[in-house]
Amino acid sequence: MALGTVLPTWPALVFTYLEPVALIMGWHSATFDPQSFVLKQVPTTTPSSLTPVSASALCLSYAAGNVYLLLGLIAILCTAITHEARVAKYYLFFVALGDLGHIYASYRAMGPEIFWDFSGYNDMMWGNIGGSAFLHVNRLATILGVFGRLGPRA
Repeated sequence: MALGTVLPTWPALVFTYLEPVALIMGWHSATFDPQSFVLKQVPTTTPSSLTPVSASALCLSYAAGNVYLLLGLIAILCTAITHEARVAKYYLFFVALGDLGHIYASYRAMGPEIFWDFSGYNDMMWGNIGGSAFLHVNRLATILGVFGRLGPRA
């Protein structure tokens, strides 16, 4: 696999390429369109151009963008640059815990009625919940060896 990753092919594609690109897209959205980023966290019937966003919400959007960029760089470091399978495995485990926290944060903010109404999800909600669930399942499967063992690729 490219860059000497210690991950099997499928997890390498997901965690070395797909996830960092998604995180950089999240950074871009949170940093360059923070009002839309904030307002899309839960469904609303009011057009975003008519809804004011507080300075506090904008601050949190910029901070989230910063975290997304940092996570994207750490993902590259721990999946593409490291030659230690143990580093990649621990990274996947810790970020899997973060996936659960991310999903739970969405649940707490939306409440069960909105959270379980998948038909009402917008693109941001699918990313926050569906994307996190997809990554979580793939992280656990990778840790458990479902896609093959972690280690240097020939």
